Amino acid sequence: MKIENELVSVIIPIYNVEKYLAACIESVQKQTYHNLEMILIDDGSTDGSGKICDEYAKTDNRITVIHQENHGISQVRNRGVKEARGTYIFWIDSDDYVSESIVEELYHNLIEQNAEMSICNYTQGSERTYTFVHQEKERLEVCDAREGLERIYKNHHYSFIMAASWAKLIKKSLYEGCEYPEGKIFEDIYMSHKLISKCKRIVYTNKTMYYYYQWPESILGKKLYIEKLDYLGAFEERIHFFKKLGYAELVEKARIQYLHSLIWEYSRAKDILHNKEMVKHIKREYRKYYTFGTENKEVENETKGYMLKFYLSPFLLDFMGKVKGKLR
Repeated sequence: MKIENELVSVIIPIYNVEKYLAACIESVQKQTYHNLEMILIDDGSTDGSGKICDEYAKTDNRITVIHQENHGISQVRNRGVKEARGTYIFWIDSDDYVSESIVEELYHNLIEQNAEMSICNYTQGSERTYTFVHQEKERLEVCDAREGLERIYKNHHYSFIMAASWAKLIKKSLYEGCEYPEGKIFEDIYMSHKLISKCKRIVYTNKTMYYYYQWPESILGKKLYIEKLDYLGAFEERIHFFKKLGYAELVEKARIQYLHSLIWEYSRAKDILHNKEMVKHIKREYRKYYTFGTENKEVENETKGYMLKFYLSPFLLDFMGKVKGKLR
């Protein structure tokens, strides 16, 4: 028996995706959960994306199209939340697509488990006609806010899915008092821990129902530029956020993750971006958060000695690493 009482707002941020948009919209139109609205926000597209939105709206009264000047993904998400009439919000990126039952199953899990956030598994690649087939036995995991936050640091897969806006059914009331930071391209990393912390219960299914499409022109596929390092600010923000909550273990995990990311981005800022200010910033931040004896047990080479050497002279450590690489 279907549980279908509450309106779900499906929000699609759109910018120059005319090649992929139809598949995305149609995957939502085919949903087995019918009590939904679709909000398509065209963020100043310069291709045919806006016209595609309007054409679909002509034949589906569940669709609302918003055309606006380009403001960036954070502003689009904030506007989407404001415009949403539903009790729950479901985000889908405009180049991705979903299984026909994703909203119904996420909603069912959420209601059955009395949760505020319902999450499913995802797969990624460059297929345009992926068939969702779940072969392993479905497994539900239910946790509270603290455990949900801990899963951010469990492994790469959980880190990605917990931080993303998509593949989730989210109670709209969780957004009260929260806004995506405008001007950031990794806006969801700034928001995810705040939403998770407000949940009494979170339910996760290992069933794959979201297809994360990767294409060269996407944010993660473009060449490196300085804005792609804006996630560092979110990692630092988490340290202070967890301190306020009194979660000492999470503070330490967030600190180690931040230090690791600073090490990782140092050579890229220096050798690829040639951005001296960013290099100085990374060095300052590392010195601020490093403490003697720090090691990263999740990364083999980030021993106590290695992290101390980076503190003393990141330039020398980076230089020695390149020399060793040439001698191999």
